[in-house]
Amino acid sequence: MDKTRLWYMNTNKIFSGLSERDKGEIASRLTERHVKKRGLVYNPGDKAETLYILKEGRVRITQFSPDGKELTVDILEPGDMFGDLTVAGGQVRESSAAAMEDSYICAIRRKDFEDFIGKMPDLSLTITKWIGLRLRRVESRFMDMLFKDARSRLITIFRDLVQKYGVPVDGGSKIELRLTHKEIAGLIGATRETVTLELNNLKRSGDILMDGKYFILSSKHLA
Repeated sequence: MDKTRLWYMNTNKIFSGLSERDKGEIASRLTERHVKKRGLVYNPGDKAETLYILKEGRVRITQFSPDGKELTVDILEPGDMFGDLTVAGGQVRESSAAAMEDSYICAIRRKDFEDFIGKMPDLSLTITKWIGLRLRRVESRFMDMLFKDARSRLITIFRDLVQKYGVPVDGGSKIELRLTHKEIAGLIGATRETVTLELNNLKRSGDILMDGKYFILSSKHLA
């Protein structure tokens, strides 16, 4: 199937319950945009006037913790929607979104999307659930930062990454996503130096294995 806007609508779980007609109507209001690697989609404080769907590439959503640390809330894959708090009533962005690699996104105006929600009750319920999951993910990361040490946070985040990117291999699950120590630091709210130290400790203990530049989480942490 060609990678049309409608194809990307069909890859997004949020829209999976809609009729083809409704999907087509939403797709007709989407505009496309190319964002180069490290390019910003939006920053905290920007007006929340647009909702986005990732077509190709990867986008990182970050937010600052109460103590000023930059926390990576999510790493998005093609088909994911973001900027969704726009439809929860927020007037300005509280997070930032930046491309981890050259990416293509679809954008839809907040007003247009709110009009669709008004006409499609099932979509409204799905969006409410989706926003709730996103908020719980952010809260969970903040709680980890407060109550878990760096080693425990690393194991937790690798378990999360295995759920999304893991491929079974001998001895564990390979995370097919290349991350720098700085990017991992953002995921757990630590410094790059702390991440490097703790990763080396986890490698020595056999909790983390390597396949080139890819991490493998040991099978003892997969139960």
